[in-house]
Amino acid sequence: MLALSSFVVLAIVASPALAQPAVSLLIDLPGYSTTGTPNLQTVLQSVSSRKGGTFHFGSTYDTYSNDNSWLGTVFGPFFNHLVAENGCKWDATEPTRGVSSLTSCQGAQSFATSHGATFRGHNTFWHSQTPSWLPGSITATDLVTNVIPQHVQQEISGMGASVTSWDVVNEIVGDGTSNGMTAWQCVKNKNSWPTQTSDGSSTNLVTDLSFVHAAFSTALQYAGPSTRLAINDYSTGGNDAKTACVLAVLADINANAAVPYNRLAVGFQSHITAATGQFVAKSALEATFAKLAALGATAMVTELDIAVSSTSSANLRYQAAIWGDYLDACLYASNCWEFINWDARDDLSWLGTSKSGTLFDSNGNPKLAAYEVAARLQRYASGASEMCATALGSSSCQATAGTGTSSSSSSSSSTTTSSSSSSSSSSTSKSTTTTTSSTTTSTTTTSTGAQQTHWGQCGGIGWTGPTSCSGGYTCKASNPYYSQCL
Repeated sequence: MLALSSFVVLAIVASPALAQPAVSLLIDLPGYSTTGTPNLQTVLQSVSSRKGGTFHFGSTYDTYSNDNSWLGTVFGPFFNHLVAENGCKWDATEPTRGVSSLTSCQGAQSFATSHGATFRGHNTFWHSQTPSWLPGSITATDLVTNVIPQHVQQEISGMGASVTSWDVVNEIVGDGTSNGMTAWQCVKNKNSWPTQTSDGSSTNLVTDLSFVHAAFSTALQYAGPSTRLAINDYSTGGNDAKTACVLAVLADINANAAVPYNRLAVGFQSHITAATGQFVAKSALEATFAKLAALGATAMVTELDIAVSSTSSANLRYQAAIWGDYLDACLYASNCWEFINWDARDDLSWLGTSKSGTLFDSNGNPKLAAYEVAARLQRYASGASEMCATALGSSSCQATAGTGTSSSSSSSSSTTTSSSSSSSSSSTSKSTTTTTSSTTTSTTTTSTGAQQTHWGQCGGIGWTGPTSCSGGYTCKASNPYYSQCL
């Protein structure tokens, strides 16, 4: 989860109230309910059957939550998956060096089990919420050889093999990344890793990626055989430099910590705003998921909340359309099995009630987005083929309930923009999706003859754009995920 710093709060409050298109929603059509609290358990079983394995659709919980009764009634019918928002973080699980304290983390896991839900681990460590005994007299060598391996071993082995996935490292890549950075440059760019510790000193405990290698190699040794080991980060998922950095770090972990790709995952936090250009377009998100699938790695939507500038009907409809598109991107991807809606209710949200960024309002009532995601799950479970991106607006995408492909004003190609708080990019592609009752295969191609301009991307794992350069420039590889015209 994002650190709730004054900078982050300011960034959220200051987000421009950009105009958004009118949207077509699935819940506008007959057969989809917009009353009561949906019971999704049977639907989620059908979704899992179609995907060929359990689809984990969840939200957050901590033992200090102030409304266990309401959470119990929601986790029972609406979710089948749970993650502790804070109870499994380093300051909570090892407040004294070498002494494991899993009470809060195990309490959240017990709540999940008692409500028939699976459990996800978040997180073994990040740059924030570190225990007060750091750094003390710890050296960089001690951190890598003793402190991190001991902590990761104690937490992961103590929580057991049933944990579906662990965020082994959280928010590891800096915001000011640029294309062509090495994995270490991407991590070093997050200034808090080399210098910031819990006491505010400038003790330099991180000098290379060995601390990441130590965490992942230990996690691989002690996690369950099917537990996925993830990098979890925000402002990612599109065709941008920060996402390229995350993929570069993943490749480094595979190569230098000997963690196979089929055990690795990327969690895309997705703290976004319901405004044009303030989220990753569905097509860009799917392209990133496909890059991971090509490696054999898993994609996850881990911390989705969608802030709105007001609770007007137009804003809540746009919020619902974006939520539905993100869910569809995961449902129809062959390698996306976990979808976490961050905080279950507005008054429990780290965003605060004014941003209305969750699926349920402060009184515990489902919002349009809750009904829309329920409808998307129901539609997928019925065997329907993938729908167009409703957040494009009703002039480009009309929701359809049938088993055929939904109507769209752009039948063969579309231009989409992938945006986050730190970067944006555009891509044009032609996509063909073939769906059966158990598998989904997506193939993306680009028009032939196109050439990339100077400094533009021209190659890399999963790249589907131009591969030749204009103006006599040459396509040169910076890392396995990024080549550019130089």
